[in-house]
Amino acid sequence: MIREIAIKASAPQSGFQQVLDAWEQPDTKIVVMRAAEPVAAVREFYEAHFGSIGTPCPLGEDVTIGGREAQRSGQIWMEVRYDPRFPDAYRHSANAQPLHTDGSYIPDFPNATLMACVANSGTGGETTFIDAEDLVAVLRQEDPGLLDTLSSRTLPHARSGDHADEKVIDLRADGVWLNWNYFCVDPAIDSAGRELAEKFHRFLQCSPGVKAHTHGVKLTPGDAVTWKDRRVLHGRNSFVATQDSERFLWKCAIDVGQFAN
Repeated sequence: MIREIAIKASAPQSGFQQVLDAWEQPDTKIVVMRAAEPVAAVREFYEAHFGSIGTPCPLGEDVTIGGREAQRSGQIWMEVRYDPRFPDAYRHSANAQPLHTDGSYIPDFPNATLMACVANSGTGGETTFIDAEDLVAVLRQEDPGLLDTLSSRTLPHARSGDHADEKVIDLRADGVWLNWNYFCVDPAIDSAGRELAEKFHRFLQCSPGVKAHTHGVKLTPGDAVTWKDRRVLHGRNSFVATQDSERFLWKCAIDVGQFAN
């Protein structure tokens, strides 16, 4: 599921080609780019090499703009940065973040998310992942009825004026596709849908199988990670931080392997 590739800042093209090659493999869901050399300006470095990675999309959000329904900035990058001024915003808190997909409420969300690390020195803070195929296997074993419901009805998600109504688990011919974020489930959902969302949320938090199949990736400065958003759920372990920006990553939505003409 996870492939790690070394990226040399002084000669990165070979590494980025390996990223694209790995991306084409169906069993590769997550690609970790490990900085083999120091990267002086992390965001600028990866932005300068979008032409070797894929096409970014301006879906950035900024908590300082407004409430959850009005945070779209129109920028490519957004901060995932510890800032104690915003304890209730996952992007800026030290709390564990539940498993989810990023594009749950955006129908045309790109095929991936990319995060690049500026700082991550505190204890914890790993980005966590579970493969869609593993999740389905766990559900089949622990709660097949829940799997049947999640894969047979849609569950609407909404935020910032966007709305998507898809199955949480879509069992397609080319594999399992996911669409889920507990905190973005449409508030106007019917009672059966709300009950389903609460049940799946509890399952992800309490399932022994989910815990056993969840993998953590700890980024260090200069590293980056990109993942197939609909083919995994991702979250974050809690971490210990005493200073502003002690954990700091730049994040963007991107179509990996797809390039504008």
